[in-house]
Amino acid sequence: MSEKSNVNQRVMLTKRLIREALLKMLKTTKINKISIRELCQVAGINRTTFYNHYGSQYDVLNEIADTYIQSTSFTVINDMAAGKNIDECLTQVLQYIKDNLEFAKLVLDLDNYDLLSHIKISLPQFDHMVIKHLPENLDLEEKKAIASYVQYGTVRLLKEWILSDCLKPPEEEAQLILKIAGRTIGG
Repeated sequence: MSEKSNVNQRVMLTKRLIREALLKMLKTTKINKISIRELCQVAGINRTTFYNHYGSQYDVLNEIADTYIQSTSFTVINDMAAGKNIDECLTQVLQYIKDNLEFAKLVLDLDNYDLLSHIKISLPQFDHMVIKHLPENLDLEEKKAIASYVQYGTVRLLKEWILSDCLKPPEEEAQLILKIAGRTIGG
C-alpha cells in the first residue's frame, strides 16, 4: 500500500474518532461546555492531532451536519434528476431521518447550529428546482421569495416532525410537505 494511502486512512480514522467522540459527548453535554481537551481524551488522540484537522468542536459538528444534510438532500435531487417520483424520493429521505432520529434531534437541539443556513449553503439547487416550477409571469425576485418561503416552511415542518419523534409515518409527512409546497408554488 502506498504511503499516501496510509496517510489518507489515518486521517479518515482520526476524523471518525473525533466525530464519534463529539456525538457521544453531545448526548450529555452542550457543545459550548465541551472542551477540546475532553474531546481529545474521549477520542483517544492528542490536541495537536485534533488541531491538524479542526479549529474547534463547532467545526467538527458542522462537518457532521453538512455530511448528513448533503447525504439526505442530494439523494432527493439526484433521484429526481434520474426521473424518480418526488413523493418516493422525499419519503426515502424522511425514512432516513427517522432511522437516524437521535442525530437529527441532536442537531435541532443545538442552539449554536443554524440548520437552515447550512441547508441553503449545501443545497443551492433547491431554489432552482422550485423556481423552474413557478409560472413564467413572475419576476425573478418573486420567484426567489417563493423558493425561500417553501424552503423555510419545509424545514419548519421537518423540525416539528422530528421533535415529535416522527409520529406520522414518513409517507404521510412527505404528502403533507408536498401538498403545502405545491399550493405555494401553484399560486
